[in-house]
Amino acid sequence: MSRFRIRRRRNRRRRRSRRRPINVLASALTTAGLCAGIGSMFAAVNGEFARASYLIIIAIVFDMLDGPMAKLTNSVSEFGKQLDSLCDLVSFGAAPAVLVYAVYVDEAGASDAFLAQAGSVMAIIFPVCGALRLARFTLYQTEKRDYFVGLPIPAAGGTLAAYVLFVHYFEMPQLFWVAVLGPMSLGLAFLMVSTAPYPKDRIKTVILAPRYGFRLLLVAAVAIAVFISVSDESPAVVLFPLMFAYVLLGLYDVGRGYLRRRSLRAMESEEVTDAPPVLDEREDRQPGPDMGDSTGNGAKASSGDGGFEEQRGWPS
Repeated sequence: MSRFRIRRRRNRRRRRSRRRPINVLASALTTAGLCAGIGSMFAAVNGEFARASYLIIIAIVFDMLDGPMAKLTNSVSEFGKQLDSLCDLVSFGAAPAVLVYAVYVDEAGASDAFLAQAGSVMAIIFPVCGALRLARFTLYQTEKRDYFVGLPIPAAGGTLAAYVLFVHYFEMPQLFWVAVLGPMSLGLAFLMVSTAPYPKDRIKTVILAPRYGFRLLLVAAVAIAVFISVSDESPAVVLFPLMFAYVLLGLYDVGRGYLRRRSLRAMESEEVTDAPPVLDEREDRQPGPDMGDSTGNGAKASSGDGGFEEQRGWPS
């Protein structure tokens, strides 16, 4: 009986060691973002597009808080990573897709079935690319600190939500709803699965670097002044320019890298053309037609001719 009890205690200890702690607070923030994404889908189906967009923005806020909370409490776990990926797919993949589809169905009505079908196709492509982006990040890019490979799905979903708020606030015509929202979702979906680099911890380096202190302070002062003056009317005026600027930042890095590689190739080609031609050593060693005397072949030929004349008895 004593041996059985000892084995039982050992098994209990092993089970406890296998269990990993779960940060309840960080997981609660992640779940709150999931609830906001589900509420956004309900609001989009009911035709409340502004409310649906604001709920996606709220989900972004919760997504920004759960990671630092887990690091602050030193309780980063695999459970939290998987839960965060699933909630991101719902809040920033499915919720914006339902919003795009609801906008197209509302604008198409019962008369234009083609427009509704086009909206459904674009709404399907967006979350599929978001799922591929999250799977790639979970497998290959978790340890990368400097940049994201591809547009992050919260930025893509937030850009769509901010655009809907922007158009709704300024009461733009239907052309800006239908002709821009769908192609924008396709472009953002392509950027999610692309290899465009988007800054991650590089922003922290720029902010905390002392050499950029004065310029950063000046830019921050201007940005705060503009934000305060504009946000009195509505946050929708500020959100879309900020989101779209982050999207363009990755494209700027791609263009700069392409131009840099092109200039390096041009410099290498110029160095190759300006270099002097290199002759083969074997060509220098081959004897010419007038080099027979130096090797002794000419002397042998002359001596051979003289002997022949003497044998024939020809006069010299």
